[in-house]
Amino acid sequence: MSAITTSVGAAVLIGWACDLDILKRVVPGFVAMNPMTAALFLCAGIALAIRGQRKPSRSMHAIAITLSLVIIVTGLTKLIDVAADWLPNVDEVFFTSKLSNARDQLPNRMAPNTAFNFLLIGISLLLVDWRVKRFYPSQAFSIIAAFGALLPITGYLYGVQSFRGLASFIPMALHTAITFLVLSAGLFFVRPEAGFAQVFIGNDPRGVMARRLFPLAVLLTLFLGWLRVWGERQGWYESAFGTALFAITLSVLFVVLVRWTVWTVGRLEAERKIINARLLELNRRKDEMIAVVSHDLCSPLTGFRIVIDLIRERKGQASGELLELMDDSATRMVSMVRGLLDVAKLESAEIQLEREEVLVSEVIQQSMKPLTINANAKHITLELHGSPKEPVLQADRLRLSQIFNNLLSNAVKFTAPGGKVTAAIEPATGGVRVSITDTGLGIPGNDLPHVFDKYYQTSTKATAGEKGTGLGLAIVRELVLLHSGQIDVTSEVNQGTTFTVYLPQQSPTAKGTRAPTAAVKLTPPVSGTKDSDGSSLVSSGTPI
Repeated sequence: MSAITTSVGAAVLIGWACDLDILKRVVPGFVAMNPMTAALFLCAGIALAIRGQRKPSRSMHAIAITLSLVIIVTGLTKLIDVAADWLPNVDEVFFTSKLSNARDQLPNRMAPNTAFNFLLIGISLLLVDWRVKRFYPSQAFSIIAAFGALLPITGYLYGVQSFRGLASFIPMALHTAITFLVLSAGLFFVRPEAGFAQVFIGNDPRGVMARRLFPLAVLLTLFLGWLRVWGERQGWYESAFGTALFAITLSVLFVVLVRWTVWTVGRLEAERKIINARLLELNRRKDEMIAVVSHDLCSPLTGFRIVIDLIRERKGQASGELLELMDDSATRMVSMVRGLLDVAKLESAEIQLEREEVLVSEVIQQSMKPLTINANAKHITLELHGSPKEPVLQADRLRLSQIFNNLLSNAVKFTAPGGKVTAAIEPATGGVRVSITDTGLGIPGNDLPHVFDKYYQTSTKATAGEKGTGLGLAIVRELVLLHSGQIDVTSEVNQGTTFTVYLPQQSPTAKGTRAPTAAVKLTPPVSGTKDSDGSSLVSSGTPI
């Protein structure tokens, strides 16, 4: 708004210097802006820009105060000149020889209401940071100046000469009135956190309704006024009847606006209550998650203390069993801490993907290996169904492993003994689709919409009593979205659950696709067989 005001002032002065009517009066035949008016707009725009800074330097502050005083003195001098005709004509200082032009038919002088508006604008600029309790006089002066600008704009709109100035022989120029309106708005919002401005900028129902209703009410009222004047000029009714018709129409309009306001405020309040309830629920889940994590972190720490005490009793001779107990405790702690760190990184968008050529079947196969012990203990069959046409993805192998580790471990966790967990891979348009299906307990309908929410734990209990933090699926969803993919879930109680993940290829290689390493049901080696890293794949002959 400062830039607009300054630009208008500079453009009009250039118009006077170069005799460009388009810059002086905008519309041919309309009143030209007085050069002194343009100069004061230039001063006001600069002062507003300085006032808009939170902590201007002393020199800049002094410049703003000086320009404000110049505007006040000039406006006041012109008003005294009009009233008493004893002070010099300040509006004839610039381009004196060009002010009396026979084509104008009106003297190029500063209108009395223009001078009055500049007096208000100057005072408003001077008092920007001054307040009386919670009242900012600067905003009050800017509002009065805005209505002072709205009157001549209405006069031009209605075609009424006397509306354009206090005296019809010195009207305010149209672009002068519009610039005053912009300048007044800038002064009103120069301190948006203060006074009346708070009503308009807030995101609460008051702010929303103020932003919607105020411009609508003003524009509709002006339109109805124009309609009333136009109808009278057309001879459709007399002045008294037109006034009565205008009053009745305005009353109906305000009734409609009030009804709309009540409805909108009610809807906003309902939305606010829903959001507050949601926030309270999220806060409750967070507290529960903190309690669970605190408890789960205490358990391995207690294990550490026990092992340390046992080692002390054995005088530093640690058995393999004690070291394994410590390793399990440390692994649990690291897993929980990593989950919390991943959530923090995802919320702050700090995770960067390290893309490489990846086959999802290989990732899933690797994810299944550590689950075979728990699966075999519960006699759960793990199956992987691949496709010879599986495309190669450009993805982060570690993050994909995290996605499918979570989904597969959840499937095993909530599947009863003797059940089955299946991973099916199939090509999809521009990528690959993976379905993780189990024959487990399923997810209740009221929990289903929230399974990907942070800190949310469903009412379904794990079949072996395993506990979680409610972060796994939230992390899964964020990682899928980070790969520009999609994830969905379908479930029925006691009928099982299916998670479907779609992952795009991103940047496929020139070779296109290659056959996956596993495309059929996996059958484990003979009991006791070791993997290449020396770890046992299975502890029994149960298929995986």
